[in-house]
Amino acid sequence: MKIESVYKKGFTLIEMIMVIVIAGILSIGTFISLKHIYLRAAKSKAINELSQTSTQVSAQIASLLHDRVPSSVIGYDVVKKEFYPVTDVSDASILEWISTAREAFLHRDYSGFVDMNDSVATSDMLKSPDTDVNAISQTIQKKFDTTLNIYDNDLVGIIFAGAFDNGNLILSDDFNDSFGWHGNSANAIYNIKSTSSGDELYLKSHPNEIYEKYYLVDSAYAIARGENLDRNTIESNCHYDLSFIKDEGDFNNTLFLFYNYRPWKKETFCGDPNLFGAESKEGNVTVLATNVAGFRVNVVNSGLQFSITFKKDISSDKKHTVTVSKQKVVF
Repeated sequence: MKIESVYKKGFTLIEMIMVIVIAGILSIGTFISLKHIYLRAAKSKAINELSQTSTQVSAQIASLLHDRVPSSVIGYDVVKKEFYPVTDVSDASILEWISTAREAFLHRDYSGFVDMNDSVATSDMLKSPDTDVNAISQTIQKKFDTTLNIYDNDLVGIIFAGAFDNGNLILSDDFNDSFGWHGNSANAIYNIKSTSSGDELYLKSHPNEIYEKYYLVDSAYAIARGENLDRNTIESNCHYDLSFIKDEGDFNNTLFLFYNYRPWKKETFCGDPNLFGAESKEGNVTVLATNVAGFRVNVVNSGLQFSITFKKDISSDKKHTVTVSKQKVVF
């Protein structure tokens, strides 16, 4: 019987190297493909999130601006320490405006109209039908969580709408002294005496002209990105905890809303980097949005067009970002 030897053929070194090289190439290709899949998924998720956020924030800003006194809107340049009327706000970094007492109006505490026949000019009394000064006081006190007498402390004021109630109309030839911005005079705002009662509003100063329509105002508002503010000023003066913001970049891209301050009392918003003629920094602050790379405002006919741009990193190396912009016009 003949016994034959059986030899098993194995891999040579060159073959093994080739297998390893091919496997490496396939692994790299797979990794790159997975990375692209991840980035596409992350990008899609970020776009959806930013789109929803931009819609919500734009609606909130539009709602706030809807209650503005049209001619009171200004742009404030914190570097130049200057402010401009509504027609020039595109050149400024911070948007400010005086707002009507919306809650009191929705509660039907006041009508916003003057009965010219029953008003008495000699005593500076405005007859405002369907108005209740006590109800106004209760609503404003509840809104700002205060027990102060709103009339003695000038927490509300009256601005006459003007002849045409036009948003682009400057009420005074000297705009700087119309609304009290940043320490200037507030010649267009009239405070109400505490002796007012029912629908009779007694003013503390004599207006040169009165109109049938007026705005009852209770606060000013300011919108600004952290880039134009100082973190220490907000934390110390606004008493707002910013510990949730990680670094300076995140702070710069945070959009803040300031409220509950009154320029006609020579107050400016609590986060103002400059006192700039005002006597004190007052009010509160809240965060409107994060990841805000830009906020701009322009005038469109009699309305305001604002654009807000969101930007978010979707990779740890910050080489891949997603940008979403939203525009809205408020008349």
